[in-house]
Amino acid sequence: MRALVTGGAGFIGSHIVRGLLAAGHEVRAIDNLSTGRLANLDEVMEDIEFYELDIRDAAGLGVPMSGCDAVIHLAALPSVPRSIADPAASHEANATGTLNVLRSAREAGVRRVVSASSSSIYGAAQGLPKREEMRPLPISPYAVSKLAAESYGRSFYEVYGLETVALRYFNVFGPRQDPNSEYAAVIPKFIRAFRLGEAPVIFGDGEQSRDFTYVDNVVAANMAALNADGIGGRVYNIACGAGITLNEIAARLREAIGAEVQPTHGPDRIGDVRHSLADISAARADLGYEPSVGLEEGIRRTVAHYLGQDWGPQSARARNGRLKLVHPQAEVSGKQREQRYLITGGAGFIGSHLTEALIQRDQPATITILDDLSTGSFENVEHLVDGERVRFVRGSATDAAKVDELMRDADRCIHLASAVGVQMIVNEPLDTLMRSVRSSNVVMHAATRNGVRVLFSSTSEVYGKQSHRLLAEDDDLIFGSPSKGRWTYAIAKSFGEALIHGYSRQRGVDATIVRLFNCVGPRQTGTYGMVLPRFVRQALAGENLTVYGDGKQTRCFTHVRDTVAALLALSDADGACGHTYNIGTPNLISIYELARRVIVRSGSDSGIMLVPYEEAYPSGFEELGTRVPDTTALRELTGWEAQFSIDDAIDDVIAHERARLAEAAALEPAAGA
Repeated sequence: MRALVTGGAGFIGSHIVRGLLAAGHEVRAIDNLSTGRLANLDEVMEDIEFYELDIRDAAGLGVPMSGCDAVIHLAALPSVPRSIADPAASHEANATGTLNVLRSAREAGVRRVVSASSSSIYGAAQGLPKREEMRPLPISPYAVSKLAAESYGRSFYEVYGLETVALRYFNVFGPRQDPNSEYAAVIPKFIRAFRLGEAPVIFGDGEQSRDFTYVDNVVAANMAALNADGIGGRVYNIACGAGITLNEIAARLREAIGAEVQPTHGPDRIGDVRHSLADISAARADLGYEPSVGLEEGIRRTVAHYLGQDWGPQSARARNGRLKLVHPQAEVSGKQREQRYLITGGAGFIGSHLTEALIQRDQPATITILDDLSTGSFENVEHLVDGERVRFVRGSATDAAKVDELMRDADRCIHLASAVGVQMIVNEPLDTLMRSVRSSNVVMHAATRNGVRVLFSSTSEVYGKQSHRLLAEDDDLIFGSPSKGRWTYAIAKSFGEALIHGYSRQRGVDATIVRLFNCVGPRQTGTYGMVLPRFVRQALAGENLTVYGDGKQTRCFTHVRDTVAALLALSDADGACGHTYNIGTPNLISIYELARRVIVRSGSDSGIMLVPYEEAYPSGFEELGTRVPDTTALRELTGWEAQFSIDDAIDDVIAHERARLAEAAALEPAAGA
């Protein structure tokens, strides 16, 4: 039998896909990845056909539906609170989406459609346990949409003869249920909180009861519903037939995890029913259904699963495409799997050093560099690009089609593409803002579609006017007026950070944010206001070093090799997902002192000339106070410590600039020949 699973990358869907494969069936799965994740299908992606598709796209359903014998329809927009916040979206996905699936199934000649319904449709119906013949009294828009979906199924059976069955699930739980979502179900949410030492919130007094059902029981019910005779147009409760209060479930989870923290209580949630308990006698009689995994065993398995997981969303190694069969890269037996990197802005100063560091590691890796060369230079990576291990693609990180194409062949993306330098930021605030925001959104959307881990490069500029010593990642960000160009970059990067957190929490992207503090080193350009290369070039040319303002402003400079070491450590760290890390050194130096050291270490006879800010920048420029990074979080997670001083950086930049000048001089006779 060939079966199509809608919502196949979701929590329940991924378990049913495995159940179908284990039974020897051919499997197709579709999912729009709004709540599902490719990581849920990592182990079986080679054995199925996967289509990225939204069931609201009626026209698109024809291809995956063609040739299927049966459909298990799970795709939905879940959650009572979500439906209360946006009832129209729930109706469109759950009711209209189901209508689309049924129409497509009928047109394709599908024999049977088994649809996922919900115990929430009983709503305010009195009496326990809940029996299928009870009159539904749904309370929430979610429950209404599910009841509408059931009604469509019954209609298609009565009118068109399409065999339809609806299974009313009661509080399903188990491995791979997302604990990070704003709308997470209670058991994974409680487990996550207890594991992190946080107090889970029980809405109301906690004496409301539920019939919790382990996911393997649901899989068994669906398998039975595919083949049972004489059940067209019917609905069945799928549960364990035993109730337990939320207070009690919290106590059992707390004990199983060994947590010390106690739950807290919040206000009652609108739309929640007080008690839910199923009569499963009809499913027993017609389907031969019997819950094989009880609550205690289900809790044990679920806790064991989550205790072995990182508490951020997991990344997938497979890429899916709209109406496209995909296969993840296979593990190489006995060898480390080759990591595939996409570096946006990879021809820039930091990107080129990062690429060098990657190819010098023992771990096998392939690197794709994406850069539009607006501020980067192909010369930075020309010696690295070989077309095999390292390839260069000229293009912008705002090009959605190109970024998505490159993400297909990546496991990790280090997103460095951005406007750089105070001068560019002040002169081109609109371009700075729009390019940064667009590229971040494009990268994160492509990472979501392709299950790629992302390291997002932010900046110490986001701290704004915070100027006390040891700035920590959870400090407030204080910006100046948006009308002043200086703050455009900080606003754009802070927006990018918020975007990354949103994708991480809501869509399950494995993403980490890094805030870089004044990274310096060879290949950095002084064109857009970077102070160290500008000073070095002036010194080597015998020109006065121009210091803006009085030169007393201070900075904490970080050698690019230290920055790259931190980036790689965080890219590899399993515990980094969803967090922000400062990368920098605590060693302050004034700009005037920096200029003096450049002169001394280069052996130059140059002087130092102070230039007022109003002559260097347009009106409205604001200088920054003292910023010193607190790198405790980075150090505790990775063991990173800076290895290079500012004098090391000065010497390396001087050596690089001298080599560049010597090469240019050597070419002059040939150019004039």
